[in-house]
Amino acid sequence: MGKTVLFVIGILMFSMLAAVSGTSGTLVLKEKSVVSGEIVRVKDVALMEPGVMDRVGQLIISVSPELGKSISIQKQEIYEKLVGNGVQPIEIKGPSSITVLRKGTVLKSSFFKESIYEYITTHSKWKDGLQVEIVTTKEVVIPESGFRWQINPANGQDFFGNVLFEVKAISTDTNEVLYSGWVTAKLKIVKDVPVTNHEIQRNQVITDADIRWESREVTPFTKDVILEKSELIGRRSDRFVRANTVLTTSLLEKEFMVRRGETAVLVAQTRNVSASTHVKVLADGCIGDPVQVMNLVSKRIITAVVNGKNSLEVRVE
Repeated sequence: MGKTVLFVIGILMFSMLAAVSGTSGTLVLKEKSVVSGEIVRVKDVALMEPGVMDRVGQLIISVSPELGKSISIQKQEIYEKLVGNGVQPIEIKGPSSITVLRKGTVLKSSFFKESIYEYITTHSKWKDGLQVEIVTTKEVVIPESGFRWQINPANGQDFFGNVLFEVKAISTDTNEVLYSGWVTAKLKIVKDVPVTNHEIQRNQVITDADIRWESREVTPFTKDVILEKSELIGRRSDRFVRANTVLTTSLLEKEFMVRRGETAVLVAQTRNVSASTHVKVLADGCIGDPVQVMNLVSKRIITAVVNGKNSLEVRVE
């Protein structure tokens, strides 16, 4: 909370407390105090009689420390806050300094490794062969309250090399964002991929004798690599291909899985549920292509991803 907001709150508190000028009472300061909010009030650092609590308990003393960290507040600071808000005389007893800790749980950034792995295997074709290494070393501190994690990659990234993920801790009670930060993960994908045994001429039909399967790292240049033998054998090359080349869809003649004007099955996927319906395809598309489709009942047009012959999918977060 910024200084301007604290100043405004202080003015409001002054208006409320001005009427109690001259009120007597006693505050007994604690040696240590634990807070959960963004500000520290008199009631957080001192014990007092109910009548005094009603009058000065809500008075703001300081901005809270960062989550999981502590600050020291001096008795003199508290006295000056009281006097500055027209609350005097009040006797203040106890230690000359109070330690205030803000509740929080410290997580190492490696905590997100499993969640990032799950995200990628759920939202991409890389279901296995994926290696995730967390590059960020900064610890994450979150509030000690009920929350759920939300993880999303930054826009415009492929799942190769260093990938930036935004992580949010969202309150399960209020949906408030309790924490928001960034984690960098180094991703490596190793798959068995088809490699040409010799030169392949343009328009040549690919056979078993033309290829071998080798374990190689998939890179941004080979991200559209063909992973299934059934999707390769019998296809024609779109151009001349050198020996020892990883075969990708861009090197083969296009094989449209859905055709404009035809009917296809659209599967809507959530984390736990899936549902299907028939749609009209509005453009030709190959595996992995985003294609617009129209719901045959509602006539609503959405974009889905081609995942098979006359089959598309859309994921709902």
